[in-house]
Amino acid sequence: MPIRPEQSIILKTHLEKIYVPHLPPLLQPQNADADLAKNIDRSFAAFAIDHICQLDPKKAGKSVVDDFDDHGVDAIFYHSRSKTLYLVQAKLKDTSQFTQKEALAFSQGVRKLVNGDFGNFNQNVLNRESAIRGHLDHCDTIELVIAHTGEGISAHAANAMKELLADKAGGENRLKDDVLDFDATKTVDGLHSVNAVEQVNCRIKLQNYGEATEPKQAYYGTVSLSDLADLHKKHGKALYQKNIRTWLGHKTPVNEAIQATLGSKPERFQYLNNGVTALCDDIAPKGGVKTERRDFEVTGFSIINGAQTVASTANFVKNNPDADISTAQVMITLIKADAEGDFGKDVTRARNNQNDVKEIAFAALDEEQERIRRELQILDIEYVYRVGEQVSGYNPNRIMVAEAMQALAMLENDPRFPVWMKRSMVEFQRTDGEPYKQIFSQTLSSLRLVNSVRVHRYIMAQVAASVRGSWYEERKAYKHGEHIMAFVFAKQFREAIDCGSLIDPAKLKSQGSAPYDKLRQHEYDLMDGVAWPGPLAISRRQEHALPLMRKLMGRQYDLKNDQTAKKLRSQSTI
Repeated sequence: MPIRPEQSIILKTHLEKIYVPHLPPLLQPQNADADLAKNIDRSFAAFAIDHICQLDPKKAGKSVVDDFDDHGVDAIFYHSRSKTLYLVQAKLKDTSQFTQKEALAFSQGVRKLVNGDFGNFNQNVLNRESAIRGHLDHCDTIELVIAHTGEGISAHAANAMKELLADKAGGENRLKDDVLDFDATKTVDGLHSVNAVEQVNCRIKLQNYGEATEPKQAYYGTVSLSDLADLHKKHGKALYQKNIRTWLGHKTPVNEAIQATLGSKPERFQYLNNGVTALCDDIAPKGGVKTERRDFEVTGFSIINGAQTVASTANFVKNNPDADISTAQVMITLIKADAEGDFGKDVTRARNNQNDVKEIAFAALDEEQERIRRELQILDIEYVYRVGEQVSGYNPNRIMVAEAMQALAMLENDPRFPVWMKRSMVEFQRTDGEPYKQIFSQTLSSLRLVNSVRVHRYIMAQVAASVRGSWYEERKAYKHGEHIMAFVFAKQFREAIDCGSLIDPAKLKSQGSAPYDKLRQHEYDLMDGVAWPGPLAISRRQEHALPLMRKLMGRQYDLKNDQTAKKLRSQSTI
């Protein structure tokens, strides 16, 4: 499966920013635009070798030899730790396959290099000839890499590579038997790993511990709060990566109570607190004395319940360096389970259901949200989907998950959405509800999310301005009809939203002015024409809102005499 168009855009943005600056200069530069496009293509080889060998962009960029007369070899890198020489051909193509022609060119270049024939290679290769000969002398393995983002490797190309490897490029037995296929899936995985939160590996000391083995391995006991505070200090928000929310701040009633107990009666803490639960990829018991105490080596440690306890303790220690909390203990449960699996998600949801948690907080259990965050961070857009995530100052490139959900809902064809939003935004944002599941699918484009938010921000700002500038019934029509107006307005910008590039807010402001003025007038005329039950009731009741939306769309899009529209008017969706 090829890379999705929006992910290709994000990848190229990342390549330009991170790898292009470290490439060798082009041997035959042309003009700025052509050179940049060429360098982005060249940098894909650096990206591939970086993620295969876990390098850094600078070192990976220096491995690139791609240019005229490269004989199909785009990067050459010697991995000294494994004594492996990597020869890479990389093709940054959105859809088309890796072809036989490209495979044959790569085969020719490989044969020349492994046989020490540097004739007719470009200057990038010749500049490194001595080093490459040394690598050929000392390597134990030679691995060929085909990096591509299109439909895959064609059958003819695969056969060409098999022939090269069967012949061992003329007798070079150090060649691996198979090509390393760095395909679109591996490319996207590498792209998402760029902004991944670090894994927390640590040692936990349990007092008076017990063990459970079925259905999952788990250990429980008490742990020193100061130990958990030290983990918070070291790892920060990575400690709560699988939690539905991070620390909510020290001024919430619960967190104030936690810090008050630490300050006055730390020895009573474990009796006044519900405890901490953590999911772990692996739990390895180490030294200890029977059940009295034992150390556990834990990998992939993530607190899924108790973030407020741990973070509030860390904050208390920070603000009260002389305070003694050595007697403060808390109950902890360590469960060996994949946080992304169904069991881990069930545990996280169940352990948090008894707390006062906003429904949208459970979006943190959706791995698609983390995928979107990582993609948008590459575009310098801050996407916040975890409740309690610290944000500071005004940032026009910050998007909150609740805002994104509202904006994306306006692009859907289900006319119930604006009505549900008017009735209860809390119910509308339920992550186990129909709207959420429909909106946040695995195919949701990150660019579509950003563009829908920008359009939604524009229309809501315009409606707010109309409310401020109006009186009486007109004011009510705009105020209570905001979601209906947004639902209609967003449809006019679907093409721009899905165009594959980011919408410019300044251009949107100029392009949206006339359509909004038209929409505003139509909406008020229709609302004013309904004597009963009034704007608020109309916007909250489907039997009144649906006819109004149909008429509003008909007027806004000039569909009065459109034959297709007439056939659709009897349907329950727009």
